[in-house]
Amino acid sequence: MLSTELQQESMFHRIEKIVAVLMEERPLFKEELNAKEIIQELCHLFQKNLPIDEFNNMQDQDLKARCSGIMVTEAVAGTLNELTPEQIAIFDEMIKRK
Repeated sequence: MLSTELQQESMFHRIEKIVAVLMEERPLFKEELNAKEIIQELCHLFQKNLPIDEFNNMQDQDLKARCSGIMVTEAVAGTLNELTPEQIAIFDEMIKRK
């Protein structure tokens, strides 16, 4: 295997472990997200936006916090898709107030 493939595999397994922990800690993630899809999305985002050395040196708690933030965004986005137009208008109004 090429070193790039090894790095990608290592990243995948590390993110996979973090996602498993987060899904156990937060039932909403289990309800709203597909584990395999979110792992792939997180890998893609980190590969695209973060140098591999920085990813490798990141503490697990920091990685967990970053993954959690992204997963919350994805879960909320999925929930918003299920709202009626009236519910979306109420949500928009609440966001504007804050």
